[in-house]
Amino acid sequence: MQSAKQKIDVEYELPYLAHACMEPLNCVARVDADRCEIWVGTQMQSIERDLVAQLLGLPAEQVTLHTTFLGGGFGRRGNPAADFVLEGVQVAQAMPGRPVKTLWTREDDMRGLWYRPFVMSRVQAAVDAKGKPTAWQQSTISQPVIKASPFAKFAIKADGIDPSSIEGVVDMPYGIANLSVDLHDGNPTIPIQWWRSVGHSHTAFVVESALDELAALGGQDPLEIRRGLLAEQPRHLAVLNAVAKMAKWQSKPPAGRARGIALHASFGSIAAQVAEVSVSDGQVRVHRVWCAIDCGFAVNPDGVVAQMESGIIYGLSAALTGEITIESGRPIQGNFDTYPIVRINETPTIEVQIVASDGRMGGVGEPGTPPIAPAVCNAIFAATGQRIRRLPISASLERV
Repeated sequence: MQSAKQKIDVEYELPYLAHACMEPLNCVARVDADRCEIWVGTQMQSIERDLVAQLLGLPAEQVTLHTTFLGGGFGRRGNPAADFVLEGVQVAQAMPGRPVKTLWTREDDMRGLWYRPFVMSRVQAAVDAKGKPTAWQQSTISQPVIKASPFAKFAIKADGIDPSSIEGVVDMPYGIANLSVDLHDGNPTIPIQWWRSVGHSHTAFVVESALDELAALGGQDPLEIRRGLLAEQPRHLAVLNAVAKMAKWQSKPPAGRARGIALHASFGSIAAQVAEVSVSDGQVRVHRVWCAIDCGFAVNPDGVVAQMESGIIYGLSAALTGEITIESGRPIQGNFDTYPIVRINETPTIEVQIVASDGRMGGVGEPGTPPIAPAVCNAIFAATGQRIRRLPISASLERV
């Protein structure tokens, strides 16, 4: 780092985020003297059954849990404390022998804590005389998601590092010779849990944004700098090339628009995206998003495309306006008037291509989310020359 020709030293900040599931949290429970039956859309059946058994003083085999469809989970319906399920059972205890439905309001949910953690990352990185990245040092402060969950005993090793806080950076695919990553656990006051794509949701933003900054520092095209660093990663390179071809990266975008690119691997799959945006009077409009995904063999291609579209819209909502703020110990946002999501008329045209490979089958429910925020922010830089280092984008652009 000391001998490098040019360096960056930048900080990125990501806010607390709600899960904002379309279907509010709910649970139907029936409690009898010797058994309990539950109907709930959940992502954590076994743990919830055991917690309900503990609450009622019953053997676990006397608690039956029926998993229903859920109107969005994104991690919220896998709550480590089984909060809305236990409350539903407690309500049903007051009317034994009858099924009772407990439904949370939007405000109950959005102000009920359990958010994606607030994260700050500092990146110090350098390029050589040819503009090639030679060193990368990243420090991250984040509340540990896995360490605060029932899975800590399986995932946390003797070093105490929560892998979910550094996934996507400690194993980045880019061939940078000197890489150093350190982690510091954040303040545990506010309860947090996994949010769609977990740690990848913040590490992708930081890595892909800082890499774009290095490209500009070294006078390189954002696509070409990534190509050079992926020379020994053929699957990643194929995905990157596919999305560049889809977006016609080398051609000029329409007047008043600019493009940004990002690539990130998560949950066994590799996704790359190009976003085409315009900026006017401090407002960002995302017009088009191209996405290439290598998930190994695609059993249901239509399902893969749908999940990519879903992940992009979900991540775009968070990137543009998503933020939970705490004042005097209370969350401010409570509904979609203060925590807006992308609506139909704001949704970009999305084109998805599945890149065939012989790689192991990966997931598709989450990998579409991480690349969209950096792709959009990199496009904003291309359009305006302004770097977005704090999300949501709306908060950063307001300062211009």
